[in-house]
This record gives sequence, structure tokens and C-alpha cells, in this order.
Amino acid sequence: MSNLQRLGMLNREAMKAFNCGKVEDAMFQLIQAGRLARRMESPLHEAKIRNNIGLVHQGSGNVEEARISFRLAQKSAVDGAGEGTVLHKVIARNLQRLEQEAQGRRVDAA
Repeated sequence: MSNLQRLGMLNREAMKAFNCGKVEDAMFQLIQAGRLARRMESPLHEAKIRNNIGLVHQGSGNVEEARISFRLAQKSAVDGAGEGTVLHKVIARNLQRLEQEAQGRRVDAA
């Protein structure tokens, strides 16, 4: 199995685990995928993985960790292909949704 195939498998299995409520399994696989993407020196793959890590954090209620992951994903996406790409827009939208949710939580808490 090539590194790219392994990366894809780790990413898919992680998101399946997350969708089944297995957050720790998902995070473990995404961390492995992130390490592999960095070794491959592939900022676009790293951006996708970091975005998914952000989604897992967000879904788990870890707002600050999600924010950090989305911002790192944005940087990797820009490093890999520049601003305005589909991937960059998806990540920016995820960060925006997170910020809106966090804002709503602060308002609700008042």
C-alpha cells in the first residue's frame, strides 16, 4: 500500500469512527494521518487532515482546539495551493461556523 493510499484509508476510517461516536479512535487515526502527510511534505493533504481534526474537536465540544486546527488547516491549504481554492473555502466556512456557534454559546450563557 502506498503512503497516499494509507493516508486516504486512515482519513476515511477516522471519519467513519467519528460518525459512529468513537472520538478517541477517530482522533488517533487522524493524528497518524497527519504525521504521514507531514512526512510526505504534502500541505494539501495536511490541510484536509487538520480540517477533519477540527471537525472532530468541534463535534466533541472542544472549541479552542477546533479553532486552532482550522487555522492550521487554512495555513496549510494556502501554502499548498493559495487562497480561494475549494479546500481553502471549505476550511474557512468551517471556521466561520465554529465562530458563530461559539458566539451563540456566549450569548446563551448570559
